[in-house]
Amino acid sequence: MGHTAIYARVSTDSQDSTRQLEECRAEINDDEPFEVYAETGSGADPDRPEINRLIDDIKSGDVDCVVVWEISRISRNLAFTAQFIELCVENEVELHSLNDIFPRIRADSDIMQEMVGKIAAWMMEFEREMIRERIKSGIRNARSQGKWLGRPPYGFTTDDDGYLIVESEEYLNMQTALEILETDDDMSISAAARHTGVPKSSLSRIYKDEERRKLYLFGEVDDSRIVDAVENDDDVTHDSELVELRKRIENLEETVERAVGE
Repeated sequence: MGHTAIYARVSTDSQDSTRQLEECRAEINDDEPFEVYAETGSGADPDRPEINRLIDDIKSGDVDCVVVWEISRISRNLAFTAQFIELCVENEVELHSLNDIFPRIRADSDIMQEMVGKIAAWMMEFEREMIRERIKSGIRNARSQGKWLGRPPYGFTTDDDGYLIVESEEYLNMQTALEILETDDDMSISAAARHTGVPKSSLSRIYKDEERRKLYLFGEVDDSRIVDAVENDDDVTHDSELVELRKRIENLEETVERAVGE
């Protein structure tokens, strides 16, 4: 008689497999012999010591059942996962995954044809999930590197590497249009757009959005990628009369506050 194998995997040393092990252990009867196969490593790497030890024990007939917290703990590579499932089926090893839609393989099952169909359906869903995860991972990596994803703000574009750069003429025209609207009460959005050559829809959208307006008028924005792009463009400046007026107003407000405080 073989033992039940609990397989657990985390990707990095900062992660802990305790939860996986506890939930898997709860699925095993108290009098049932079991052995833990736990390791740290990428699910994309097939050459892992503990998964290889588990495979060897299955082949040698020492394992009756494999319990995993989630089937992706075995691997995030569909081909490797399929081979592992096939190995369990060939050796009549039960395979039980606790937290996904993977159908439980039972060693004494007499409906293997139905089981194969369920496994095939699961594999397609598993592959879709892996694709989604790879896309999310790519987005996270790109953002962490300071790259811009999606449509750039008005007056910006991206270079061949995906980094944000300023389209100086468009940016400065938008800046001028906003300054006109801020300083001339008689100027309409349509007139300012015609005067500066910016699209009316873009000007209207930015003018009505205080945070966007601050970017073009004062160079103020929370996104470091935009800040870097603006600071690296020698043609872009925010030394306008409107900026100077704003500074004078802020200084006056500080003076009044100090006077009131005294």
